Amino acid sequence: MELTGTGLCGSPWPELLPDRRPVLVVPAVAASPVLAGEGWTAHPPGGDPAPGWTAVLDGQHLTVRRPGGHPWYEGPVAAGRQWQRAIRAHRTLLLVTGPFTGVLDFRTAATTGRLLLLAVAARLTDSP
Repeated sequence: MELTGTGLCGSPWPELLPDRRPVLVVPAVAASPVLAGEGWTAHPPGGDPAPGWTAVLDGQHLTVRRPGGHPWYEGPVAAGRQWQRAIRAHRTLLLVTGPFTGVLDFRTAATTGRLLLLAVAARLTDSP
């Protein structure tokens, strides 16, 4: 993963994987709880998004909803054009969360295998 966002104050930051798939890294302090049975995994998920999850990017405002429509994350992201294009192209967003509060302690959570991942269906508000 290429670190392109801020993530210094406990807020989520957008990233792009080497293959240009979009990722939202969400520190534990900014995330809603990760619930068992919602599809979260410690391993990279397959290509299909988790059933019932959606993400909608409206300008710089992102809303991620869990099954049933309840928001999991709702707020601003510092999304550049490349990230927005990646959402449009892939129509999937990889969520990454875990026991870290920002970019400075992300690496420790990653190297100790404590990250959780979930792929969700994603679109821009101007996408059909």
